[in-house]
Amino acid sequence: MLISFQPPEDALFAHPRLFRACVPPGMHRFRGNLWDYDSRPQVTQILGYPLAVKDRIPEITEARNIELGLGLQLCFLHPSKHKFEHPRFCYERLEYVGQKIQDIVMAERLLMKHLDAPGHWLQEKHRRILMNKFCGRYLREKNLHRFIAYSEQVQDAYEHNRRLRNPATTAVQQAIHGLAYTVYGKPDVRRLLFEFFDFEQIQPKAV
Repeated sequence: MLISFQPPEDALFAHPRLFRACVPPGMHRFRGNLWDYDSRPQVTQILGYPLAVKDRIPEITEARNIELGLGLQLCFLHPSKHKFEHPRFCYERLEYVGQKIQDIVMAERLLMKHLDAPGHWLQEKHRRILMNKFCGRYLREKNLHRFIAYSEQVQDAYEHNRRLRNPATTAVQQAIHGLAYTVYGKPDVRRLLFEFFDFEQIQPKAV
């Protein structure tokens, strides 16, 4: 009987189709633009990327780093910037993936930490930790919100209006988790959630 090869759960490119479904065709043309040159090095340094991963084939590491760079740029690409050119030229699809993987990883964490807690209590704690208005604050605490690329028409409005900015910062934070999952797998989502952003801390004050 022939058994098809199955990569390990958290192996590189275990979800290659998922990454390609989030990143639009033609995304490579953004390589070398102003954001890529000016902002990406700062963002990767703050987030601790690229992670040290030992690959037998150097080309795999290079491919991963290219995907990481393209994905990071997409994470910070507000829909007002290029969405009219292509519906995937923004962070929305990575945001969707990130929101779901955050839910799963946080549920696993709470179940293991509170073995005898009733389901309703776990559900309420889960909801409070991942509440959207707090998620955006975590991004602003790390001063990452300044790298979001808006269109010139709306940039001033978003930078000076917190009500407009909150959903955008929440979306970027979730998109970063979605990218972490598609490039590095669940271990990196755990690193971001519980070490970098530290979602279990007392909720940060508004910036």
